Amino acid sequence: MRRISLVVPSISCEECKQTIESTLKEIDGVQEAIVDVANQRVALVYDPDRVPLSTLEAALSEVGYDVTDSR
Repeated sequence: MRRISLVVPSISCEECKQTIESTLKEIDGVQEAIVDVANQRVALVYDPDRVPLSTLEAALSEVGYDVTDSR
């Protein structure tokens, strides 16, 4: 499992949080997705052997949220 933090500047409310968390948790290989609205970050635990980061970023983009950085 890999733990990363994604920077998503367009996170601004609880609805954003719910959308992002539910979108990511539906993806096979994602163990945990926790949105921090105040800091505009998503803490993510996922299996890179099952799902590449690019797929997760694309899923977020499809629902209107672009990742600007990941660490």
